[in-house]
Formats: sequence, C-alpha cells, structure tokens
Amino acid sequence: MAAGIPKLRLAWCVVLGIWVTEAWVAAAPFVPERNAQCIAVSADGLLVATAKSGMSNSEFPPRPHPTVRKCGLIQIWDARTGQMLQRLQSFGDFTNLRFSPDGKRLASCRLFTPGGGLELSEVRLWDVATGKSLRQFNRCHAFSFSPDGGEIAVLSRTKCVIYEAESYTRLRRCDPLGKAVAVEYSVDGRHLLGIREQEGRFQVVMCDSQTGALQRASMDFAEPFYTLAMSPDKIAFATGHKGGVVLHWNLESLVPVAQFRTLDKNIQHPFFSPDGQTLAAGSQRTGDVEFWDLTTGRQVYRYTFARGTMRTYHPRDPEDRICPERDPPRFSFMPDGGTFIAGCYGGMIRVVANGQEVKRFGY
Repeated sequence: MAAGIPKLRLAWCVVLGIWVTEAWVAAAPFVPERNAQCIAVSADGLLVATAKSGMSNSEFPPRPHPTVRKCGLIQIWDARTGQMLQRLQSFGDFTNLRFSPDGKRLASCRLFTPGGGLELSEVRLWDVATGKSLRQFNRCHAFSFSPDGGEIAVLSRTKCVIYEAESYTRLRRCDPLGKAVAVEYSVDGRHLLGIREQEGRFQVVMCDSQTGALQRASMDFAEPFYTLAMSPDKIAFATGHKGGVVLHWNLESLVPVAQFRTLDKNIQHPFFSPDGQTLAAGSQRTGDVEFWDLTTGRQVYRYTFARGTMRTYHPRDPEDRICPERDPPRFSFMPDGGTFIAGCYGGMIRVVANGQEVKRFGY
C-alpha cells in the first residue's frame, strides 16, 4: 500500500444493502463534504451520528452505489475530537436517526422504493460499539424510543407496534396510530403521539402508551407535517409546517398556545433547548436556523449556512402529498444547551450565542 493512504478494515454484513466500514484513521479525503439529512446526538453529548442519503447500484437486489460519493452513509463520530468511529454504507433517503437513551444502539429509518410497487423502506438498529446490524424492521417508515429505553414503537403502513427494545419481543399494538405518518413518545413516557391523515387532512393524536387507547385528537390541518418535537419540560411540544410556521402546543390539551413565523417560508423543523426555555427551527430549504425565547416570544438569534440545502433521492409523483423525506431531523441542540448542530457541511456544531463554529464532521 502506498505511503499516505489510510488503512481500512472492512467487514461485510450479509444483510440487504449494507456494508460496514470501520476506519483506523480519522479521515477519508476522497469523500467530499455532503450535507447530512439526519443528525443524532447521544444523551451524554459524547457521540454524534450523521446520515447522508444516497443512491443504490440500480440493480436487484439493490446494493449501495459503488461510488462512495454517491451511496448513502451513516457515520458515528467522537463529538469532542471529530474522529469517525463507524461508517455504514447504504442507499435511499434517511428520514430519522436516533441514539437509544443509553447510547449503546443507533436506530435509523430510510425510505427506498425501487419501482414496481416494491417497498424496501426499513427501520434498523445498530450496535454503536461494533457497527453491526442488530435488528431490521422491513417496510416500516418511523420509530420512537421510549424515554427509559425499554421500548421502541415502530410504524408500518397499517400498524403501530411496540417492541421490547433489546430482545425485540413484540409487546402490543397501538391501533389508533396504525396509519400514522410519525410517532413520538412523550418525555414522561405516558403518552404515544402520532401524526395521522384523516379524510385528507392531518392531525396530532395522543394515545395511552400502555393500553394504546386513543385519548384525544387535535385540530385538523390541510397540509401534511412530519415532526413532533417534545419539550423537556414535559408539558409542551412543537410542530413545523409549510409557510415558515412553527406551532408551540400544550401537550395535555393538544391545543396550540403560540405561533412563530420564520423568514424562510419552507417547511420548518423545530427543536427545543435542553431546559425547554428556547424553541428553535431550521429551514429544510436553506438550513437557516432561528431561535425564540419562549418566555417573551421574541426571536433571539438567527443564523444562516452558505451550504444549507438538502437533496432527496426518493422518486415522487407530483401528486404525492405525504413526503417525510422532506423534513428529516437535521437540526438539534447539543446536551450542553450552549451549542447546536446542523447537518450542513456534513454536520456542524455552532455556538448558540454567537454562531461561532466549534466542530465540523465533514468527510
């Protein structure tokens, strides 16, 4: 091997469409920066994961595109040093990425439809330490970990099923969320919320997380939305909508209590500070991020990214209404509350108070 070329140890997983690469070095200079569709941060703030959507090899069964610059990538990073710890190759559009509460597992969700009515979307769980695939839920499009990490709710086209998070034993169903677009546990774990379509309109519904019983439903919206951002204060959540609208909701009543409007009029992705006192939203078109003080309702910061756009690969008919790949979680506060991370430039941490760049995860 020529001098200066990093050595890589490769492990081939016998699972559909996944290659695992564990790097001995902290850089892969032949891979250009790509904006990440999804960002995840471990609860202790020590790990960051990024997911970059990409292409398949256009064959069947599909595999990741042979060119690293074009295939999908999930990467796990040391948040302090920026060193890449795991790299997983895939394909399709990533729509969610989360660490389990204990930080030992990483869950991802991707959409992929090769054509002919065949759906290869999946929810998959990974071992963070080894990069190995632990469990795959086929033809599923959304998930949520319970706050204690003991359960995971998974959505398919017709069902919402809750599994034990380590043995993956099927525990129960939540029928009111059977055709939901998104699912989310409340911070205290008592409720399971979802966004569902009802007669061509969209609403938030709340269920008892243990019995699956429907508790209440919100007002209807004409256009779909995809994100339920739970506030750490346990009494509120936020949703992001087209037109630059962000709604702040009371959790128990499912009634919006405040509305914020952003300068950019595309769909917004909301996220809360760890203390629940600041609400932020990132534009899925530009990557611009705005912050509001929830006590005063005033905007306190706004930052832009020169390269804030996002690319999707999922083929869509112009008449398709529900497109969750257009609102992935690519913005988040870091656990310290003083910094935030966006998927721009591959993944970038910035200071909330002044916008200064702290760390970049760009290869």
